Amino acid sequence: MADTQDPTTTNDWLNFLSRQGATLSGGIASSFGESALNYPERKAALCDLSNLGILALQGPDSQRFLQGQSTSDTLQLDANTSLPGAICSPKGRMLTSYQAIVPEADSLLLVMHRPLVETTLSDVGKYAAFFKTDLSNASEAHRLLGVSGPDCESALESLFDKIPMAVNQLCIDEACLLLRISPQQFLLVVSIDAGEALWQKLATTCTPTGNAYWQLQSIRAGLAQVQAPTREQFVPQMLNLQATGAVNFKKGCYTGQEIVARMQYLGKLKRRTYRVIIDATEPPPVGADIHASADNKLVGKVLMAAPADGAGSEMLAVLHEDQAAALTLIIDGVSNSVRIAELPYALSAD
Repeated sequence: MADTQDPTTTNDWLNFLSRQGATLSGGIASSFGESALNYPERKAALCDLSNLGILALQGPDSQRFLQGQSTSDTLQLDANTSLPGAICSPKGRMLTSYQAIVPEADSLLLVMHRPLVETTLSDVGKYAAFFKTDLSNASEAHRLLGVSGPDCESALESLFDKIPMAVNQLCIDEACLLLRISPQQFLLVVSIDAGEALWQKLATTCTPTGNAYWQLQSIRAGLAQVQAPTREQFVPQMLNLQATGAVNFKKGCYTGQEIVARMQYLGKLKRRTYRVIIDATEPPPVGADIHASADNKLVGKVLMAAPADGAGSEMLAVLHEDQAAALTLIIDGVSNSVRIAELPYALSAD
């Protein structure tokens, strides 16, 4: 399990973004001079996704190995198909969630929250000894970029011969891997050597924008992600992964599968992910506790949050079902007026 991280390449990338006008915070481009008030003007936004990393699998057994660890059907992956998924503990709690890509034969890239790459290597690496596959942290070998917004498709069509039209479709360009993760979000994976050139190419039709804009689009798409503060706390259905193609209930066994299946068919799921609009202009942190305003009972946890168009914030949060009509919640110790908003997919009754 090689760790390929190199602080020098990270610094080179951040210095490049700074020269493009970025304000840097926490190792990512947090803004390019815009505020949330400018979000409605962003029709096609280009975002730095350095908050994400890559776990790489290399070897002829890579897909077979992941099939025994993943909630999604890894055998469906090919040169045209990407898939979301999750890796669980034996108790069915998610260790990470990811987007899987097959860039070439006998190779897999799992895009996930960057701090979880190393912990996931430790969690599942011990099982790789029984397969012809090598696992490594490939975060520093790639640049991850996001293009999103209502005009993102047309912005990319002018730059690429072919773009993915369906969610989870993958197009392999000579310069990068291009995949669609929601109707208004494209993820681009490129080698470090080609990162700066690709950014400049994309900036001709897309407006460089801070990472929070991408987070807001993910929230509106209902794409919750396991991050370090929420690791090993939720079963996949609590993040609505059964509705986003990240759980396949017909595939064979995988770690935690019995618990996940039991929750789907025999259990009563009382907590799930809701999209919540709050009146606070400062988004709450990931992992923040949510309490009921009536009795201060713990009823949920923040999964992700972002400022929304200069008028409050939006978040994805795991909430108890009895809070689905809440008008006020105590989030990270502060009382907030809230409104539960629609998600772009349907959830089954169970």
